[in-house]
Amino acid sequence: MDSILSVARQAGAAAEESLKRDLRCLDWPMLDRQRRALESRDSKPSGKINPPGLVPASTSGDTRNEQAEEAGWAALRAGRVAIATVAGGQASRLGFQGPKGAFPLGPVSGASLFQMMAGQIARLRAMTGARLPWIIQTGPGNHIETVRYFEQRSYFGLGEQSVLFACQGTLPALSPEGQFLLSSPGSLFRNPDGHGGFYRALRASGIPDELRAHGVDLVFYCQVDNPLVRMGDPIFLGHHLLSEARMSVKVVAKEDPHEKVGLIIEREGGRLGCIEYSDLADELATAREDDGQLRYRAGNIALHAFDLRFLEEMAEAALPLHLARKELSALRGSSPEPVLQAGIKFETFVFDALPLADRAIVQLAERVEEFSPVKNASGSDSVATSREALNQRSRRWAEAAKLSVAMTDPVEIQPGLCYDKGDLVAHAPALRVAAGGHLITK
Repeated sequence: MDSILSVARQAGAAAEESLKRDLRCLDWPMLDRQRRALESRDSKPSGKINPPGLVPASTSGDTRNEQAEEAGWAALRAGRVAIATVAGGQASRLGFQGPKGAFPLGPVSGASLFQMMAGQIARLRAMTGARLPWIIQTGPGNHIETVRYFEQRSYFGLGEQSVLFACQGTLPALSPEGQFLLSSPGSLFRNPDGHGGFYRALRASGIPDELRAHGVDLVFYCQVDNPLVRMGDPIFLGHHLLSEARMSVKVVAKEDPHEKVGLIIEREGGRLGCIEYSDLADELATAREDDGQLRYRAGNIALHAFDLRFLEEMAEAALPLHLARKELSALRGSSPEPVLQAGIKFETFVFDALPLADRAIVQLAERVEEFSPVKNASGSDSVATSREALNQRSRRWAEAAKLSVAMTDPVEIQPGLCYDKGDLVAHAPALRVAAGGHLITK
């Protein structure tokens, strides 16, 4: 402590006071947990595990979904549901300057990820007559820019009062010896606290009280990088409600045992959990059922449903800390400029709350209908693969609605035009295909 204060003092009174303010704001019990995590040895999950039971996909037409769909739509119409989107990242890996949600992914219109999701919420509101508040969890590096993005676009017609922002928190990075690092003489080196910070960000913003005041007791959660997400899926929410679950999760069936997604598993005692693909022994990762499917195939895609009270409880929970050992650009000794050096960042993960939920369900999602994230500039899970997934889904829906679309080049459904394939089919007579057969619109 004295060494970093000395660095700040040498830089002047303003830097010293700034660093003291930073230190006064520290969560000291959390810092103790960080240092204990640093001292503990990394260990892979132990104990017997099993694949979880899977609820059929919302798009499957399975008769088990009928009662769930009725319950889900009833909750939506009653105004019990809020939708939360985690959007704390920048799109720099995609070659775009700005929040990831602002990235123009629409293959024809150039609609942004935020615009696509806003369109779904607007359509759900029109179908239910409910307020359906939208919570955007930003990050410390994009909060101001994200809020300004929504302001400049008039909140996509959703209304300022029903689009709520919560900024993710940070944790101090540490040296391998557990000491503080400085990003400048007056500031600790900090990093965002991971998507598990969603719980604490909501509590810090006061949003749960506002939701409860409007009758909300159920939250649908997604990440901003998946344009195929079925926002506020009534069937998923219905299964969650009928099971009296506290936290639920959607998954896709892994086909490649080495696909880099976390795995939802069931531990002894029936509690759910999520483990990294790299922590699953190869003989388990490649094990198959009699029908040829992977035995452990429930790939986590970061889609959840939460009981609002459970969300609040998780803000107080001691979720596991995950360590990332990296080369960090921080001050060293009396050097006036940052230098690369070994450091450790700490994060929490939203799915680590699953074992704390005494009731939870796992629902399968049909990959081609519900999951194609945009994470990379090229290759797998890239801009190109995500746009093509949007194009192919639009073509399937247009075919079902008997709309004539171009045989070549991408096809896109105007954001907000429909909620799902059935909605598009129902309104097909009032629709047209513009832009040379590429954009389905009114």
